Amino acid sequence: MERDPMPLQRIEGEIVRERHGFAFPMRIAGTAQNVQVIIDDDALVVTTSMLAGDELRTQLEADLPALEFLAAEKFDHGRATADGVVLISASDVLGFLN
Repeated sequence: MERDPMPLQRIEGEIVRERHGFAFPMRIAGTAQNVQVIIDDDALVVTTSMLAGDELRTQLEADLPALEFLAAEKFDHGRATADGVVLISASDVLGFLN
C-alpha cells in the first residue's frame, strides 16, 4: 500500500538547548502544523570525540542539514511521538551512516 509522504520542511525557528540535547521546529509540508525535533547530545558525538558546551552547538549547526533530513525520514516513516516530536538519537545517526 502506497502512502502519501508528508516531508518536513525547515522553518525559521530558534534552536533551544534542552537538558540532554537541542530542539528546533520543522513544518509538515503543505500544512501549518509544526513538529518538534530533538537531537540528543549523543547523536552529535557519534563520529567525533566527546564535545561539551559551545562545541556541541557548533557540531549541531555543522550537521543540521543531515539531521533535518534524518528527522524528515523518521517522520515520513511514522516514527514520531503522538504529540509530534521526532527524537534523533545516536543509534539513528549510526543507522543513517551505515
